[in-house]
Amino acid sequence: MSFTILCSFILTFYLVIWFFDSFFKSCMHYPYYAFLEGTGLQVGILNFCWTTSAFNRFLYRWSKNLARLLRKWFSFGYYITVCLFLPFSIWTLVSLIIDNFTTSIQMGVTEVKAMLPGVNIPASDFWIYFLAIGLGTVFHELGHAFAAAQEDVPIVSVGVYVFTIIPIAFVKLNTEQLNSLPIIKRLKIFCAGVWHNIVLSFFAMTLFFITPVLFSIAYKTDIGVRVTDITADSPLKDARGLDRGDVITAINACNIKDSYDWSYCLHVAHDRFGICTSAEFIAQNDEIIVETVKEYGVIECCRKDDHYSFCFEYMEPKVAVDSVLPGQYSCLRPRDMVKEKLVKCTEVGGYTCPQNMHCLKPSLNNHTYFIIIEREDNNAVIFLGWPYDIYRSVFVDQYFPRLSVFSIFSPTQCEKLLKFVFLFSMGIGFINIIPCYGTDGHHIARNLIQMLARFLNKSGDFVNVFTFLTVLVGTGVTVPMLIYLFYKAIFLDELSY
Repeated sequence: MSFTILCSFILTFYLVIWFFDSFFKSCMHYPYYAFLEGTGLQVGILNFCWTTSAFNRFLYRWSKNLARLLRKWFSFGYYITVCLFLPFSIWTLVSLIIDNFTTSIQMGVTEVKAMLPGVNIPASDFWIYFLAIGLGTVFHELGHAFAAAQEDVPIVSVGVYVFTIIPIAFVKLNTEQLNSLPIIKRLKIFCAGVWHNIVLSFFAMTLFFITPVLFSIAYKTDIGVRVTDITADSPLKDARGLDRGDVITAINACNIKDSYDWSYCLHVAHDRFGICTSAEFIAQNDEIIVETVKEYGVIECCRKDDHYSFCFEYMEPKVAVDSVLPGQYSCLRPRDMVKEKLVKCTEVGGYTCPQNMHCLKPSLNNHTYFIIIEREDNNAVIFLGWPYDIYRSVFVDQYFPRLSVFSIFSPTQCEKLLKFVFLFSMGIGFINIIPCYGTDGHHIARNLIQMLARFLNKSGDFVNVFTFLTVLVGTGVTVPMLIYLFYKAIFLDELSY
């Protein structure tokens, strides 16, 4: 499912809701409004909202039953949020701006991307995307609710607001009683949401790393990755490509035991290399013709109708013992060259090979990479192209069920959910700690400035002016940066591959 199809589905969904909402409001005016008021539902353009006060007593009771524990919990969270996470978030934002808008600093130091279903994550993961954001925002608001109840601030209502596909939980508190609290107690309530996001992120990260251990009874790991699906437009979807169920054990002699190795080996697949080939194999299989220079200086030494052979250049080793002068070429079949075992030779290693073997490097342009995908119990797959084309179009699983009954579920889905929970929960905490208008950071900044004003014996004008300037700068920097990240994810990242 593409991004366009996903957007079309969402638009259709809201059009249907809008149609029935308009119909009932015109034809069943009083009963429908009574229904909306009784259920707490509100329908808008590309959004809907649900509000209730049914959980108020439950939240208040639990906060009082755990009063001693929660008091220490939110006090500790306040110090962590203000003293550690706030400076870290500001430093991250500044680094992100520098890395994206200056050319003097090496790119990739700070890698932050907007994640969109159908753009840079599969649209089929929509439900994981939705659930991860939902967990992050619900846990965030639970922090505010419990912290407020702990300080005897009444909870007016709780609810969920959904804009397009993004769920946002919220808690309404009694504003007058909240503002009457001392500064430290107000800060504990405002910081509680971010603190809960930090805790949820690290909890999800811990579970992510121990997932293989938790599922080790039912699944085997560390034996490679299994191809679970291949997109219809994948360059590897043909008779001599990959098949569902193939177990991939290496890419360009980079051994693969799990999904992390899969990503890492595709990353280092950008490194150029040669293949150590015996002189006997070259003599028996060389099908070279008259050399012709191809466009961009790429040498073509095979027949044009030969789709299985490739032109290889002899690379002179730094320590020449039994070498062939560079500039000589052979036309060989790469599949036969790696049939037994792939032995690489690189420039870093001096293009050296074992005795009676020569280093042959494929003749390619700067935009094409030679990739050898080794499979268990099958021949290697030879691919010419970009490693990213493999990464985006081939889906793998590192878990192998010990019994067939376990094949109906894969822990990979659990890992993906935990990964998204970590990313989105950390992102929600990051956005809410930065002093932007309408966020927790706005209120946190104002209360911190009030503490500073009290220490410096300044008036209320000092608080208002510096709060306005802080929020203005925070909003003016963060909002354009977020817009740029979404624009980059949709347009620029697609064009860069």
